[in-house]
Amino acid sequence: MGLPYSGQIFRRYCDSITEDLKDKHNTALRQQETRAQLQQRNYELIISRQQMELRIAIIVSLLLGVILALIVLYQQNLKKKERTIRRLSSELQKYSKQLKDNEVLMAQNNESIQELQMQLSTQKASEQEAQLSLIRQLEEQNRQLSIANQDLQHQIEAHWKQLKSAPLKTPHLQELTTEMLRLKEREETLTGQLISTHPLVAELRTKPRFLQPEDFARIATLVNKIYPHFTERLTEAFPNLTELDQQLCCLIKLGFSVSQIAVFMAVSPTSVSQQKSRMKKRILQQKTDSFTEGETLDLWLHRF
Repeated sequence: MGLPYSGQIFRRYCDSITEDLKDKHNTALRQQETRAQLQQRNYELIISRQQMELRIAIIVSLLLGVILALIVLYQQNLKKKERTIRRLSSELQKYSKQLKDNEVLMAQNNESIQELQMQLSTQKASEQEAQLSLIRQLEEQNRQLSIANQDLQHQIEAHWKQLKSAPLKTPHLQELTTEMLRLKEREETLTGQLISTHPLVAELRTKPRFLQPEDFARIATLVNKIYPHFTERLTEAFPNLTELDQQLCCLIKLGFSVSQIAVFMAVSPTSVSQQKSRMKKRILQQKTDSFTEGETLDLWLHRF
């Protein structure tokens, strides 16, 4: 026989409760599984985002590093170009000054040659040989100076080409170079005017005469005024130079020719040339590297 009706109801009630419990349990399991999946998904998203942020940070760092390296390289390249332009400007000034000094010395030599040739007819045969020897020395010196000037001219042209081809990003340096050369030329012009307008110098150029001790004192004062501490620097660098050497240096520094100096000192032009040769030897005894190859005493004094 089956269960009484009330028992069946109770059984169905129990089965219903069991099913409900199973459903609730299954629902809880599904919810727990869903939460676990969502949590796992969140973890994955967080890790993915962190990895993406790390990649972006690395890329940004690399880009910044590349940009910084480019900036540093650009600045180094710019500084290198600036140094090159300044070096070219400095060398251009030096070559231009050397060229002018050579031209001045050649003009003085030509003047001395003419004066010496005029004196030949009034001299004795024994004196003429020394005079002719001096003329040949001056002519040879002019020949060497002419060759040196050709080389200097080529150097100047080459430097100007390099300066003109400088980057357009540094036009101020080209302007600075031109201005420096202009100022240097103006300074040399003013120096020449200051020397030529000095009363004693003007007098000696037009009417050379024997110089008294007080004349040499005035000349030394003028030289030291135009070329600060010239005689002091000369004495300090070469203490073996005599007073006569100092006087000769001052006269050469002011641009007087051999024949003019000969009148100032009441000696022959040959004696002046010999004195210059002896003085150059004394300078070399003190400092063996004082002169560049083929450099004359006059040119050396012009840059001293």
